[in-house]
Amino acid sequence: MSDNATSFTHNIYSSDPILFRDYINKKVTVTTHDANTFSGVVYTVDPVSESVILIQPAENKEKSSLKIIIGSAIKSIDCCFDSEILLPDLFAAPSVRLSEEELKTRKQAVYKLLSDNRFPVKEEEAVLLIEDTVRIEPPYRSENCMCSNSIILKRIQTLLNQVTT
Repeated sequence: MSDNATSFTHNIYSSDPILFRDYINKKVTVTTHDANTFSGVVYTVDPVSESVILIQPAENKEKSSLKIIIGSAIKSIDCCFDSEILLPDLFAAPSVRLSEEELKTRKQAVYKLLSDNRFPVKEEEAVLLIEDTVRIEPPYRSENCMCSNSIILKRIQTLLNQVTT
């Protein structure tokens, strides 16, 4: 093998992924090659491109902004390792708040739909069960459905999406 073939190595083989992991949830200041600086809390780092995603908290704490800094533009990262900041879950589904009556109506509609489609559904406490294979927890939406068999899960979720209440 020639020296030319072994002289090329991608940055992923020379970078420190443990250091990248240690940046997560820490306050940093990123300086770019064009002398711009960005401050925020590291949400994640792509170890391949070495791009950094910063969350820049807003003053009212209601909304935060994301800043993606491409790895090739980064000159340096100054990190404060002293404290860890808890970040919000950016991709969490909004919670659905139903009244007791709405929840009862939805559960009855889901139970009827499953029964009409010949699924042997039974109720244990507030959970609907199908043959101890599928669990549907309140508020009985497709995302509240759990099953280890992906084919069955998809079929039940498709049915649950038909419920309009």
